[in-house]
Amino acid sequence: MNEEINELLSIYKQEKELIESLIKEDEIDHDYRAVYLKSKILNRIKHQIRTIELFIDPHLQEKEQLKRRSDFFAEMDRNGLAKDYYAFQLEKINHELEQLNNFTPGYFNDGQEFDDAVFNLVENKISAFIFNLRKEENLYLKFSVKKNKIIIRLTPFADILASNYFIKSTINVLKQIGFKKNKSRTCFQMKYPLESFKDAIPVKTIASRVIYEAFYNYRINQSTTLEIIP
Repeated sequence: MNEEINELLSIYKQEKELIESLIKEDEIDHDYRAVYLKSKILNRIKHQIRTIELFIDPHLQEKEQLKRRSDFFAEMDRNGLAKDYYAFQLEKINHELEQLNNFTPGYFNDGQEFDDAVFNLVENKISAFIFNLRKEENLYLKFSVKKNKIIIRLTPFADILASNYFIKSTINVLKQIGFKKNKSRTCFQMKYPLESFKDAIPVKTIASRVIYEAFYNYRINQSTTLEIIP
């Protein structure tokens, strides 16, 4: 799902640039109410960008702190009495940065398996499949097809083994993605029309957004598992 994560990040960055340009136009027009409203949108987009960046690189904050320290010591007077100390600190920081930059973060290991499951579902080769997010607490996405739509459902409320997943902020994000409670109000679900289906990317993007936007605080399993329902 790596490519979907990066694609999602790219989309948010494009939205950020667009909103920033619109804010500049509003400032020129002295439309400060529009500036205020768009600034709120911009802050939400920045938050989403930051969230995804931290998932892509778990050491991002540490790197940023080290970079600031590196810049600080680099600007110190190298000819002063403390030049050896500054040089030592700079070398130490740069070594730590190098180690972090060489670290390869883990991604959700769905690969081609997820794509195959989506296509098999659309082609009626399977009836459904489950994408486990946090298996030990029974948090998952279930994909099925009904009335020419892909139905994407989160774990029913009664079946989940933790009570704190669906807090207000998480629900708001799920609604932004397109989820809403089903008719019996037993779970959150969304529908993706099959007539719009060309490849698995939109479906994987929905799953990515659930993971990286809605449940980013819940330590989603790094190695997710698929369960095929024949």
